[in-house]
Amino acid sequence: MEVTIDLGRPSQESVISVRGQLDVHTASALREALHCLLEASGEELTVDATAVRVTDDAGWATLEGVGRHCREFGGHLRLPPPAA
Repeated sequence: MEVTIDLGRPSQESVISVRGQLDVHTASALREALHCLLEASGEELTVDATAVRVTDDAGWATLEGVGRHCREFGGHLRLPPPAA
């Protein structure tokens, strides 16, 4: 997994971009990293997961948890496109 943080500008929101394969092996590490970043960032944060390839239920559960956290604290989650 690769995580990139763009702190934005005073008039723009910050963005955490995530890319790579999300599965049972990477889900817990990503969840912990994102929770720390989301708690530290405050409001108006976007997590861009559009470049993530989710390969199992553990990966989807992680994104669902991140999405809930974003909704509760004013952020946004961009999900990957559905698998074809």
